[in-house]
Amino acid sequence: MEPKKNARKIAVQAVFQFFFSNEDVNKVLDEFHQYRVKEKAYCKIKYDSDFFNQIVRGVFNEKKEIFILIKGCLSKEWSLDRVDPTMQAIISLGIYEFVNFPYTPKNVIINEYVSIAKLYLDDSNTGFVNGILDKLGKKLRNKENE
Repeated sequence: MEPKKNARKIAVQAVFQFFFSNEDVNKVLDEFHQYRVKEKAYCKIKYDSDFFNQIVRGVFNEKKEIFILIKGCLSKEWSLDRVDPTMQAIISLGIYEFVNFPYTPKNVIINEYVSIAKLYLDDSNTGFVNGILDKLGKKLRNKENE
């Protein structure tokens, strides 16, 4: 499952890029495939490129709906603009997988994205990501795949 895990890690970077820059998703995907994760003789990154494309395009296409779900988990004092773009990317990818990959267990999705969050965020922000994904995972999956 390493290729899928790597695809998720790279997808967080790609989604962050288009959230931050508002670039076209096709441009972002091309850049990642051509330059950022291109296999070289000295560095072979094995990743599931089809899965990567699907989840990145999916978040791009469903961004509005995904952001509504995230906003629904925030307190009145918090707006989505206050949520770090890295956290937005991680949570958005998790939400997309909850909805579109019903055969992937909810806890696998949460664990994968919390592990990725630990690479970029401190403990409190990782806990925030975990809490949002847990809440939305239960809501979107109706407590399935626990």
